[in-house]
Amino acid sequence: MKKTLYIIPGFEETCRRRPYQALSKIAKEKGYDVVFKNVDWKQKLSEQAFCVAEDDIIFGFSLGAVLAWLVAQDNKCKHIILASMTPHYSWSDKKIKKALVDLLGLKFVNDVIKKLDMKHQAKKQTIMYGDLEDEKGDIIVPKTEHELTENYIKEIKKLL
Repeated sequence: MKKTLYIIPGFEETCRRRPYQALSKIAKEKGYDVVFKNVDWKQKLSEQAFCVAEDDIIFGFSLGAVLAWLVAQDNKCKHIILASMTPHYSWSDKKIKKALVDLLGLKFVNDVIKKLDMKHQAKKQTIMYGDLEDEKGDIIVPKTEHELTENYIKEIKKLL
């Protein structure tokens, strides 16, 4: 059985960054094919969703985790790993929404609000946050803020 891991980076990042390359190396050592999905942050997020197979795993960091969620809404998959995901409540909280609009633009934010559902089709979901982010998750990564650190990668390795 072919195992595939999709990696979606966070805002204004690319998969060329060292942490994503380190994650890719670990996944390949564990027998995964790795597919990098860089995001065009000037385009609507929903238009960048892609198809995956039922045995695939999708990893997304921060706003990349929002894209991972959107992909899992429309596709059955084995597992989504949501690392430091911009939480669902952020899109409806007026103060946070304004900050997101200032950062991403109104079209981008409204697209996410319109498309983001509370349910997805993944068989398994893991939500991760750094302990310094003050969010709840299935895994709280020690000594970590909103950054894909070595500690984060160690926790993800356990999930693969």
